[in-house]
Formats: sequence, C-alpha cells, structure tokens
Amino acid sequence: MIRKKNIMLFACVLCIFSQLLTGCENNSDPVVKTGYYFDTIVTLTGYGKDADSVLEEGLLLCSRYENLFSRTIEGSDIWNINHAKGQPVEVQEETAYLLAQAVEFAKMTEGKIDPTVTPLSELWNFTGDPPGPVPQVSQIEALLPHVSYETIRIEGTAVRLEDPDARVDLGFIAKGYIADQLKALFEERGLSHALINLGGNVLAVGTKPDGSSFRTGIQKPFGERSELVRIIGLNDMSLVSSGSYERYFEADGVLYHHILDPATGYPADTDLSGVTILSDSSMEGDALSTACFILGQKKGQDLIESLPGIEALFVTKDGSLYQTGGFPE
Repeated sequence: MIRKKNIMLFACVLCIFSQLLTGCENNSDPVVKTGYYFDTIVTLTGYGKDADSVLEEGLLLCSRYENLFSRTIEGSDIWNINHAKGQPVEVQEETAYLLAQAVEFAKMTEGKIDPTVTPLSELWNFTGDPPGPVPQVSQIEALLPHVSYETIRIEGTAVRLEDPDARVDLGFIAKGYIADQLKALFEERGLSHALINLGGNVLAVGTKPDGSSFRTGIQKPFGERSELVRIIGLNDMSLVSSGSYERYFEADGVLYHHILDPATGYPADTDLSGVTILSDSSMEGDALSTACFILGQKKGQDLIESLPGIEALFVTKDGSLYQTGGFPE
C-alpha cells in the first residue's frame, strides 16, 4: 500500500507573535502576511509602520519569481527551456544567473545535486495524489542518460539544453535565492526587522525591534510538528533544512523519499534523515542542505567544514546529532 505523509516544515518559527517590550519608539506588534507559492506556505513577518505595504510587495515578488522559475507553469522561463527541444531560449537575467549558480553547485558536489534530475523526479511522482508507484528499473535506466548538468549552456541570457530530452528544475536552490531577494527588498524599503519563512527556508532580517533574536526550532524528522531537536536564536542569518521526511511514500514496507541521487535515479542511500544549514546566504543553504543529505553525515560534514562561514547540524536515521564546530548548541 502506498501512502504519503503531509509535508511538514522542518524549520518552524517559535514565538513570532509574542508581545514586544515597550519603551522603544518603533516597537509594534508584528505584521504577518501569508501566501502559497513554490508548493509551500510562505509566511512573511515584519515590524514597523511600513511593514504592511512592504510585506505585500514581498508577496508580489514571490508571485513574480514563481512565474519565472516554475517548471510547471506554462510560459515560465524554465518551462520554455524545457520545451525548446534543444533550441536556445532568451530568459530573464535572474533566471540565467540562478541556473548558472545551480550548475556551479552541481560542479562543487561532483553532480550529487543536479538541476537536470527533473525527468527522474517526474517519473517517481512524489507530488501525486497518491504518489508513486515505484518506477520500473528499465524506466529509470532509460532516463539516466538525460541527467547531466553539463548539457546546460548559458551565454548571457540565452539558455540551451544540448540534450533535447533533458529538463531542468531549480527546486533545490530557488527558494533560497528568493529568500535572499526578499531580504534585499526589505532592507531597501527600510524594513530592518523581519522574518522570512518559505517552508524549510527561514531567513531573519536583523533582529526583533528589542534586539532579541528570532527563536527558531529545528523539527525532529518524522516527529510531530512540535517535536524539536534544537531551538536556536536566529539573527540576520538563514536556516535551511532538508530531509527524507519532507515528501515520501511507502511501498511494500520500504520508504522512498524525494531526494534523488542523480547517479542512480533512486532516492539517495544515506545515513541521514535531516540536515540543517546555517549561513548568511539562504541560496547557499538551500543547495548545501540537499547536497549534504545525499553525501551523508561524514562527507557532508567534511564539505561544510571546508566552507568558511557556514555551519550544519546532521540528524542520522537513528536520531543521533552531529554538528560542525560553530553550530549553536
């Protein structure tokens, strides 16, 4: 029997609706705006007299990016690339930039994350209702030759897939990029105390108006939403989590999760159930959380420790916690 667990937020924000201390001129209750983009609930929280209008502008920006980066919205830049049958497609500068960044992360991880894994993701059908079924070996083997980031050619704002049967998806990096752009927008508009929550991507803009950090919880994989493995204070930083519990189905007693290994076409065979990355850039955190999950605890930790200014928390399948030296206790 196949079943699908509801997608849960690996990073949940605690106490964002708490009353602020009085006595500061700009203190106020939080303003909260929500929307549904990128297949997840988006929650934007801000403080100050202009927060309402700035957060509304943030939701409009989310809508714009969804219509650029979604592979399923007809006419988006990514949809156009995937349906061009190998011909060059003119895209927005941001799309070309994000694709180039996706390729760089694919190179960094020697293909452990790959924006052209799309045909395999579609075959596995983790977003279906119901999801699945488990594909035939022959189906996977037929698609593997079309998975290679090296087929992506970017010249300015012209993008071409050398393999006309290849398809790209920016799902492992797009939400992080969008969170970074929302932060840049908020700071440009003078909103210096805010919290961006795009599902498993949480990004703090500064602190709360009273100078305290945003208290952020990291959810226990496969636990109830209130079960946390760690609570940390988030101050002008990004926290991104990925895990096997986010989207999966079971068949014949085997759990199949949505994070695929591009080399095999199957869900990554890893000792981890979750990874959380703490970094300045949410885009980096997004890509690295997926890469580290596929790499496993030891190789993933080695990778993060080689990168300055980035920390990580690893949750293994048996519930053990491992972390880099600078990850908050």
